Amino acid sequence: MTYPKAYEGVKKLISAEVLQIISAILALIVAVLSAAAVAGADSALEGSEVAAAGVLGAGLGALIFGIGILVLAVISVILTILGLKKASEDEPRYFKLAFLSAIGLLVASILNGFLSGVHGIGAALSTLTNMCSILMFLYSIYGIKQLAINLGNTELPKLSTVIIVIEVVQIVLSIVASFVDVLAIVASVLSLVGYIVYLVYLTKAKKMLEAN
Repeated sequence: MTYPKAYEGVKKLISAEVLQIISAILALIVAVLSAAAVAGADSALEGSEVAAAGVLGAGLGALIFGIGILVLAVISVILTILGLKKASEDEPRYFKLAFLSAIGLLVASILNGFLSGVHGIGAALSTLTNMCSILMFLYSIYGIKQLAINLGNTELPKLSTVIIVIEVVQIVLSIVASFVDVLAIVASVLSLVGYIVYLVYLTKAKKMLEAN
């Protein structure tokens, strides 16, 4: 195996992406439950006990799934950081930048969790989080692309361009949708699609590294 450390790193990235997909599914469920809670709130205000119970149940379900999303997100970020760090030992040019972007994403996410309610700061940290996420993704793709070029693989470099276009469009649409409450479900679906597409790419990269 030419790049054993990159192989181990990509395997961790795949595990992290699987957790992201599970998290995205939970986020979709939360979005649906939240929409159901809002829809049932009017009936509850009119005195319907059944509607009130439904709103309470939807709210509790959203809370439980929300905690699950947070736990999965933390584990996913840790695996991503470890994977990028490991892969950077074989391909230091792009994976090192992806690793630094992942560190920035983690720090910005933690700060955003504490300061999201502060006027001006929360919005800035949210923007920084999105930027770090995009940079981490792009540099990871470029790192895999560089390894593929080094190994004489022609499929992944071509696929890299397609993946980048799909993912950037998905990320931008998700960011826009996240600012509009009624589009929360759309944002969740877009994120899920993006994670699946990226997982397919990482799987192909793993097979390439394993075969060489």
